[in-house]
Amino acid sequence: MYRFIMSLMLVLPVSVFSALNYLQEDITNDTTWTIQDSPVYIYGNITVKNGATLTIMSGVEVYFMLVEGDGGFREGSELYIADGKLIAEGTQLLPVIFTSGGDIRSDGDWGCIAVEDDSVVNLNHCVIEYAKAGLIFWNLSSMSEMASSVNYCRIYHSSEVGILFYNSSPTINFNSIKNNRYGIQTQGLSSPTVNYNDICSNYSYNFRNLSGLNQDATSNWWGTTNINEIEANIYDYYDNHNYGVVDYTPFLESSYFNEGGIGDKSLGWLRSIFVP
Repeated sequence: MYRFIMSLMLVLPVSVFSALNYLQEDITNDTTWTIQDSPVYIYGNITVKNGATLTIMSGVEVYFMLVEGDGGFREGSELYIADGKLIAEGTQLLPVIFTSGGDIRSDGDWGCIAVEDDSVVNLNHCVIEYAKAGLIFWNLSSMSEMASSVNYCRIYHSSEVGILFYNSSPTINFNSIKNNRYGIQTQGLSSPTVNYNDICSNYSYNFRNLSGLNQDATSNWWGTTNINEIEANIYDYYDNHNYGVVDYTPFLESSYFNEGGIGDKSLGWLRSIFVP
């Protein structure tokens, strides 16, 4: 399908691509993508703005095409929510898929889904894969996107980070965040709600706290019940005293998606009392 689309691009005028859902223009009015519109191809940076809401229904596949030097948050095609709203409502059987448009998909093929300031994103049952940064919540003020939420999503194969927060505190629950360079990274005044997720098998750290605030990352599955292994994959106060602690106890004793129980390890409590 990808080769077919690219070959058509060489011979057909741009106006024809609307029928193929090949997007290069910003979204300024309320828009809904249904499975009848799928697949949708994004080339370059597409911004949802002017108060518009983009709603993506279950089963829609969104392909981010390979581009260079686009000047966005990250190099590569991006979906950017600025003064707008993104609602993606997948189901367990028919998730919304955000993925690479490349013939051979690789980590970092496209940029990111970026949410700026008080814009809102609500994602349920989505797959976000092969980006540089799966999701970026970026707020230049001290306010946070408390209304945003990411639930029951799979965020895999990001070359930089699965989810990045800067001065942002959305709710991140019931997700699988794996096979990224960093699973979660917090910066600035971020303090997201991160519970009941699988955060494991990321290449550098599962949770990287570059914020001066302590982070609540309790009741997550870290891929192991071995405290030393869990802590080895968390970057926080104990690696650099300029940053806050990532509180990971109590933690799940197995994958949340396998109905794992919750384990309360006393070492986590002992660890926290030494933080000034």
